[in-house]
Amino acid sequence: MPTQSERDIKRFNEWAKTYDRSFLQRLFFGPIQARVLDVCSSQSVPPHSVLDIGCGTGRLLAAARAQWPEAKFAGVDPAPQMLSAAQRLNPQADFKVAMAESLPIEDQSVDLVLSSLSFHHWADQKKALGEIVRVLRPEGRFCLADHTAIFANLLGEKAKSAAQVATLFSDAGLAVVLQKRMRSRFVLITVGRK
Repeated sequence: MPTQSERDIKRFNEWAKTYDRSFLQRLFFGPIQARVLDVCSSQSVPPHSVLDIGCGTGRLLAAARAQWPEAKFAGVDPAPQMLSAAQRLNPQADFKVAMAESLPIEDQSVDLVLSSLSFHHWADQKKALGEIVRVLRPEGRFCLADHTAIFANLLGEKAKSAAQVATLFSDAGLAVVLQKRMRSRFVLITVGRK
């Protein structure tokens, strides 16, 4: 029987062709990604390197590139079909098929790690946060946007409350510098600094 992660990868590979045309882009994903970039821009100096974990079709990276055109960009996602779309949208970025728990990224090489609405899919969130801390430079930041609809855990997701996210960050060695809910009370943005 396939694991939850295997089922998620299969679903996102199948969704890749129509993902960017989904009404969810306008109503949900796009506004969250815009808010993530607003929060990150207000936090400190522009990053030299940006990594998007669970980058999907690369829309967040494309928006980040418009905001920080001098930065280097990379994305990881376990769904190869999503990465094919991301590469077409961001030909200058570096993409790799990978899970958050095993990042193919050098130690202390990233200024800003982003993740938008993929955290609840990560099989081992603690291990993944350890990987994020490993790849972040000193004073680097991790900006996480995810839903906190705990009832979704009945469907195999791993949604966390604001307090649980803050504890996971702290345990991994990230100082929480901001937690902010979006208008939808179910979406939380958390920024941690190494």
